[in-house]
Amino acid sequence: MVPSPAMEQEIDPNEGEREGDELRPGQPIILVDRKNRRYLSVLAAGGHTDLRGHHFQHDDFIGLPPGFRVRSSRDELFAVLRPTLAELVVDMPRFATIIYPKDLGTILVWGDIKPGLRVVEAGVGTGSLAIAVLRLIGERGELVSYEVRDEAINRARKNIRLAFDGLDPANHRVREKDIYEGIEERDLDRLLLDVPEPWQVVPHAAEAMKDDGIFMAYSPTVLQVKETVDALHRSRAFMLIETSETMMRPWHVARNSVRPELRMIGHSGFLTFARKIR
Repeated sequence: MVPSPAMEQEIDPNEGEREGDELRPGQPIILVDRKNRRYLSVLAAGGHTDLRGHHFQHDDFIGLPPGFRVRSSRDELFAVLRPTLAELVVDMPRFATIIYPKDLGTILVWGDIKPGLRVVEAGVGTGSLAIAVLRLIGERGELVSYEVRDEAINRARKNIRLAFDGLDPANHRVREKDIYEGIEERDLDRLLLDVPEPWQVVPHAAEAMKDDGIFMAYSPTVLQVKETVDALHRSRAFMLIETSETMMRPWHVARNSVRPELRMIGHSGFLTFARKIR
């Protein structure tokens, strides 16, 4: 493909020959301006993006590998990149408050999410946790999402398709069911809860989870944490019960200035983990 005259740098035609490397319709991109501000857009054949009067034609991008710079209709340089998971979940359309990247990272590592696991989540929300889990469990793994709100299910499905280039992952199922009433699946490796009363799920978790499996509950308030931890202790089916919160403070690093940013990403939720035992 011959680069558009709008492209700032000439692109080696061999760079886009790797299968799957080229930008395609339905894929999300981010446009980054000279102040490093990021703008999420979804490519469409014949589509365009307008950022405060800076116009971009999607056909100029489709077929090219990401990582190039382009001049807008107002002659300002923007970089065209694929969004990282952190960039995607922060900017994608929301139904409810998302689980932020700082918490997703803790959930994925402390929850030991890896290929081949059978996972149930409850409270699909905007789909950020589902996207993160699906990326790690791979095709051999399975994710089942419990959700009672139609609007949340519809929004999450759209966002998951956005993260997977317009496709519905074959290893993801959604149950329109209240998890407080029970868990249909058995031999679960992981149970991830983002619901108002996770303690109501503890008895079901004790029956549905494998021994050595990991239970996780995301709770905005410490009162929810206390109820959940008490329920885990009462069940006698869990040990290594731990609660933490993750805070993130960015730093401004420039040539003549190094200082913390004026705003940090503070409290968003508490994370409670526990291990299932006989």
